[in-house]
Order: sequence, then structure tokens, then C-alpha cells
Amino acid sequence: MLNKKTTFQRAHGKIDVKINNDEINRFYQSGSAKVFYPKSSQKFKELVLVNTAGGITSGDNFSYDFEIVNKSKIFLTTQTAERAYKGFNEKAKIKISIAVDDTSNLFWIPQELILFNNCNFDRNIDVNLSPNSNFVLAETTIFGRTAMGEYLEKGYFNDSWRINVNQNLIHAEALNLNGNIEETLSNIASAKDGVAISNIFIYGKKLLSYENILLEILKNSETVLLSHSAWNDKILVRMVAKDAYDLKSIQKNLISILADDNVPKLWNS
Repeated sequence: MLNKKTTFQRAHGKIDVKINNDEINRFYQSGSAKVFYPKSSQKFKELVLVNTAGGITSGDNFSYDFEIVNKSKIFLTTQTAERAYKGFNEKAKIKISIAVDDTSNLFWIPQELILFNNCNFDRNIDVNLSPNSNFVLAETTIFGRTAMGEYLEKGYFNDSWRINVNQNLIHAEALNLNGNIEETLSNIASAKDGVAISNIFIYGKKLLSYENILLEILKNSETVLLSHSAWNDKILVRMVAKDAYDLKSIQKNLISILADDNVPKLWNS
């Protein structure tokens, strides 16, 4: 019998959207990547991303481009948690490009990313701001389907952020998990057996004025360890949790303060 090489169908998707004064100025979507812009009376409008493939695995490739201009106030979130499933050989890839002008506010606040055992995933986030932009990037990662008693033991995850102001780099983040991830996460210098992390980057004069209020809720609990740093016109908050629900609750409070008592409607569903 002849050996037959099987080629599996892979998911691909591209989104390219421009929001001008809270109105859609450019709109493109293809493949498994969909975006919705529901009508809303809220101060912040919502762009909602949907991956109709139901998750990502090896060989999947997604590209998201967003431009927010002319006094727009936008929450950019996802319909549900993204899931990085088991995959071998070629890596799954997501590339995100964001631009925000001097007059606009953008909160990149997707729902959590869940990493499954033997995930194989690269993500790159590139942001270009203007000096007077107001911008929040909040990314939460859960190590395994913990609600089902499953924990991340091994796999590959590479996450890279580069945030620029007028094309000049002001902040970079890099997370690389490879091989025995369970052992890495157990170390006191990493997650200390936490099952979820959240990193929140805050930039903009208006948002920085909330620092003292944010400090009131950035207090350690039994399940969440928190820290924050403020320097060079930016704030960085890091959280590690043994319960992802508790972490999401604190993140929601932080976003509500920064967005003048608004959070995405999807977060309340």
C-alpha cells in the first residue's frame, strides 16, 4: 500500500478596520476572522472579534489591522475566550497591528487566551501611538482548561509586544514558554503555581491621572498577586492568579475606572 501524505485544512483570517469619529471608515474581513460593530449608546463603542474556526492550532494564520482616529473611543474585545489547541509542526500565528491618533482612546481588551497542552503558537502585537493617544492593552492568559481540571504541562507559546509613539519604541514585552511549561510556571520567579496571568499596559495623560485610584484596588489577595510600575508616561500592571475568575474580576474593576465606569457589554454576559 502506498503511503499517502495527508494535508489538513487550516484556518486563515484577515481583518482591516478603520474607525473615524466612532464611525466605520474602512472595513475588510476574510476567512475565519470576523468583526462586528454593534450599535451602542455607551460612551465607548465596541469592536468585537470572532474566530469562527473555534480556536487556533498548527498552521492557522490570522492578521488583524486596526486604525482608530478622530476622537474615537473604542473597546476592542472578543466574543469569547481564544483557545490555542494542541498542534505540531508549523506554528499557529496571530499578528496584530494597531494605530491610534492624538485624539482617540482605544482599549485592546480581548477576553482570555486559554493555552491547551502541546499548543504551538506565536503572537505578535505591534502598536503605534501618537503623543496624546490614550491606550490600554490588557492581555490575560490561562494555562490550561483549568475549569475542567486540566493544566498546561508542555507546549510552545511565544508572545511579543512592541509599543511605539511616533514610530519610536517606548515599551516591549516578550514571553516565551517552551518544553516543560508546568515546571517553569511553578518557579517563584515566574507564576509560583499560578494558573493565569494578566499584563495591563496603560498610556496617556488622562489615564495616568487615575494612578492613585488604581492603587486602591491593586492589593494582594489570597489568590491574586499584583504589582504595578509607573515610569516614562506609562503604567504597567502585572497579575498572577490561582483562580482565573478572581483575576478577571480585578481586571474588570481596573478597566471600569480607566473607562469612566464603562466595560464592554460582552463582559457582563
